[in-house]
Amino acid sequence: MDQPFKFRFVNEITGVFVLLCAAAMIVGVFLAGRAQGLFEPKLTLRTLLSAKEGSFGLREGTEVRILDTAAGTVKRVMPNASGQIEAVFVVKGSFHSFIRTSSKAVVKKKFAIAGDAYVEITAGDAKDPMLPDGGMIVCEKDTEIIGQIMKILEEAQQVAVESMQKVQVVLDELPWLTVQARQTMQQAEVLMKNSDSFVRNEAPAVAVQAQDTMRETQILMEGLQRHWLLRKYVDEVQGEAGFSPSAVGPIRLGGEQ
Repeated sequence: MDQPFKFRFVNEITGVFVLLCAAAMIVGVFLAGRAQGLFEPKLTLRTLLSAKEGSFGLREGTEVRILDTAAGTVKRVMPNASGQIEAVFVVKGSFHSFIRTSSKAVVKKKFAIAGDAYVEITAGDAKDPMLPDGGMIVCEKDTEIIGQIMKILEEAQQVAVESMQKVQVVLDELPWLTVQARQTMQQAEVLMKNSDSFVRNEAPAVAVQAQDTMRETQILMEGLQRHWLLRKYVDEVQGEAGFSPSAVGPIRLGGEQ
């Protein structure tokens, strides 16, 4: 009789625990869905694209942004009976206040000119009425980035043209500079040849002439020493200056051998 009494509430406790787990799971799913916007009201917008230009790379699931924030996706892209391509955007209801009649949907690329396409819905003027659910919004391809790229290309082309013109001016002056350099080198070569000729031909003669002058000076000094009128004064000068004729060495006259 004691055994049934001990486990009498086991089934009730187990049932309560299972119900609590189920409730926690439901609450978790609800919170996760709310964080993902699954339970948030949705706003549907439609747009028409020209069949000639195509869908601009839009497809089901393409991201829709408002104020650079993920706000929805492209629900479908398909042709309609009039021969145009109709795209349907599904946007979170919390962004409805930014979507006005003056808003536009601009198709852009994630990497400016490459990458997957996405839709950027511009925030309209707050004075304009809000676009209703199921309303039509104007959609166009982003041309601003293309204009910026073309402007950069034009500036680069202008810089390249100016650089080529400067290079052409240098190339035009190059022959004249070459001629001037050649003439300068020729003049330097002639000067070097003249200097070499002077060293070979004129320098020895100048040296010989200097030696002759020194020799004649020595002879003159010896002659002055031998003259009887000046000998006395020369001896006195030599004695005071400590100069000895023998220090000069033997000096030969012009006629002596």
